[in-house]
Amino acid sequence: MSILTDTARGVEFEVLEEGDGDPVVLLPSAQRGAADFTLLQTALSAAGYRSIAVNLRGAGRSTPPPAAMTLRDHADDVAFVIRQVASGPAHVVGHALGNVVARATASYRPEVVASVVVMPCGGHSLATYPVADEVLSAFSRCHDRSLSREERLEALQTAFFAPGNDPSPWLNGWWPSAGSGAIGTADPDEWWHAGDTPLLIVQPLDDAMAPIGVGRDAAAALGRRATYVEIPHCGHAILPEQPDLVAQHVIDFLRAQPAVRP
Repeated sequence: MSILTDTARGVEFEVLEEGDGDPVVLLPSAQRGAADFTLLQTALSAAGYRSIAVNLRGAGRSTPPPAAMTLRDHADDVAFVIRQVASGPAHVVGHALGNVVARATASYRPEVVASVVVMPCGGHSLATYPVADEVLSAFSRCHDRSLSREERLEALQTAFFAPGNDPSPWLNGWWPSAGSGAIGTADPDEWWHAGDTPLLIVQPLDDAMAPIGVGRDAAAALGRRATYVEIPHCGHAILPEQPDLVAQHVIDFLRAQPAVRP
C-alpha cells in the first residue's frame, strides 16, 4: 500500500499497486476496500496490466469523506489518482458503489478515462428497480460486530452472495465510514451513461441489490458502445464468488481496447 497526497485539496488516498503495463484503476464497493481486488489484481498483472486499487475516502488510510460528499468529488478524487499513476488516461473498473464512481468519473472527467468496466451496473435506476427493504436491512447488519458471526453471515448471504456461495470472505474488510450517500447528490442522467467511453457491463445473475433487468436495460440503451456479459452463481459481491470468470471477461475487454500508454 502507498499513499497519494493531493496537497491542493488536503486529501490522501491509499492505493495498492501491482504489475506493469497499461493502467487499470480499481474502485471498490461501498464500505469495502482495495483488498477486495486482490485476486483480480493478480490476474491483471499476469495479463500484462498495471492495476491500482484505490481505497475511497473513509477506507483504509484514505482521508474520511466530508459530510456533503458528492459524486463530482469522487470523480475528482479518481482523476487525481489517475494523474498521479499514469501519463495519460486509464481504464477504470468499478465494483458496486465503485461502478457509480467509475461512470461518474467518465462523465465528469472524460479526459482521464480510456474505458469503464462495471460489476454490476446499478445505482442509476433505483426508482425502477428499488432495493428490497430486507436487503437494505441485511446490508446494515453485515459489518455490525455487535452481532454474532452467524447473524452476520446470514446478512451477507441475503445482501451480497448467491445461494450456496460462502459469504465468510466478507466477514472482514469493512470500512463503515466509506459510505454510499454521494449517489443521491446528482441526477443519474448526468453520469449513468459513463460519458462516451467503451463500457463493459459484468452482470451477476443472482444479485439482490441490482437485479438482472438493470444491466440488460442499460446495455440496450447504450447500444454498440456497451459490451454485456452475465455471470451465473454470484450476487452483488461477485469478486470473491466468481473471480476467474470476472478476470477473464475484464481482461478480454481490456485487450480489445487501444493501448493507453504513450
